[in-house]
Parts: sequence; structure tokens; C-alpha cells
Amino acid sequence: MDVLRAKPINLIMSYLFKNVRPYALVIATTLLVFSCSDDADEILDNEQDQKIDQTEIKTVLETDEMSSSADMIVQDLFNNRESGKSAKDASCYQADYSDTGFTVSFDNCSVEDNGEILNGSLSVVYGSDNDSYAYSVVYNDLMVGAIGLDGTRAFAISQGQDSSLVFDVTVDMTLTLEDDKKIFEKGSKSFAFIFGEEKNMLTIDGEWILKYGNDTYEIDITSDLEAEFGCDYIGRGTMDLDKNGLAVSVDFGDGTCDDTATLIYPDSTVETISLK
Repeated sequence: MDVLRAKPINLIMSYLFKNVRPYALVIATTLLVFSCSDDADEILDNEQDQKIDQTEIKTVLETDEMSSSADMIVQDLFNNRESGKSAKDASCYQADYSDTGFTVSFDNCSVEDNGEILNGSLSVVYGSDNDSYAYSVVYNDLMVGAIGLDGTRAFAISQGQDSSLVFDVTVDMTLTLEDDKKIFEKGSKSFAFIFGEEKNMLTIDGEWILKYGNDTYEIDITSDLEAEFGCDYIGRGTMDLDKNGLAVSVDFGDGTCDDTATLIYPDSTVETISLK
């Protein structure tokens, strides 16, 4: 069955945005634990400070979350592109359409209850005629609360094997924090929703780089991360993390739904961590 045509694209997009975000935060938690690990401190050169503040590392890894309010508006506008209609509750932003895309300007806009206030603008470029489920978003100093977003995120939805849905994101972004410090993120992530006869699951693949101050993180998912529907944690898969030259492997387990993962350090030290 052609999943993309069996359901309206707006329902598919809403489903993807809603279900990807919790597992992206699990990856964030993993890197947070690694950054604050006592074992990591012992292995690292004591003269080099490898720790960063907990709030900072969560900010580094929640870039998708920061733009989610704007992304939902973009999703609605993209779905209505043929009619040129505005998305729901358009009282605080303006959308202008062209043949190749549209621009959105925000003026003290909050699209979610108790959500961040949006100011600034972004533009959307449609995919090719043969790629109707794809678009790129260019952020032009978009303010999400006190955080500034600049750069590009490209989205594409396709149908994979066995009626799975694949959600690909390519990122090249700069975030400016309230204290004017900057975070850089570049790379790609792929989320696949697999619908089986006995179980359904989400898989995550990707490779990306994050830079914050003097710290550089390289993330490479070496074996697809898997999370069964109904489980709040990733239960299977591996990824490599490199922080300023210190490389560790993260093993999320054998498929059991639990909140633990294993860190393996270069000297073969093994540490079990909690993903809560």
C-alpha cells in the first residue's frame, strides 16, 4: 500500500513531528550523561576542561525542539500551498506565497499555549515537481524566545520498504543564545516509521557535528537506533560519540524497553547509564 497516498500529507507530517521529538531528546540525554561522566573525566587530559553546563548541552542537542513552533506553522502552510491559505491562527504572522515557495514573518507570535514567542522571518523553497513531499526552510534571524536561529533545514518524506515512512532532515544551522554564544549544527538525520504485522517501531540513523565554544561533538549512528511504539526509550542500536578527540561507543541494548544504555570508553572501561 502507498502510505503517502493513503493518508493526507498534513496528517503524516503532524504524526512525524509529534513522534520524532521524544526520541531525539533521548539522544540528547545520552550526550549529557557522557559529558558529565566521572569516568570520562578520568580518561581525559586533566589540563583540558571537557565539561560544559547541563543547560548548555541540552540546548546543543535540542535544536529541533527550538524550531518546532515555527515548523508546525510551516507544515500547515506547505500543506495549503496550492490554495494559498494561511495556517490556523494566523493573527500574529503573515505568509506570502510565490511560485517557488513562501515567506513567513512573525510579530510576537505564540502558536502554542505557553509557547515561546516568535519574531523575525523564515522562507520556504519547494522541492522539485518529482519531489512533492520535500521542502527547505531558511531561517533569517528568527527569534524563538531569546534564541536566534539562522541557516537551513531541508525536509523530505518518502516511502521505504515494507510500507515504512522515511523522514529525512538535513541541517546547517547556527543558534545564537541569550548570552550571544553560538551553537553550530551540521549534518543529516533519518527517521523511519516501520509498520509490521507484530510490532511497529521507529528507527533513527544519521551523522552530524555540533560545535559550542571550544567543544566539538561528532555523532555517528553506526547501527540504526530502534524504539518500539509504546516505549519511551531507544532499545537497540549503537552510535559513536566523539568529544574533542575522546571517542566512545554507546550501545542502547538488545531491544528490551528500558532506560539504560552502555558507554564503552577507549580503554575498554564500560559504564551503564540511565536515559531518564
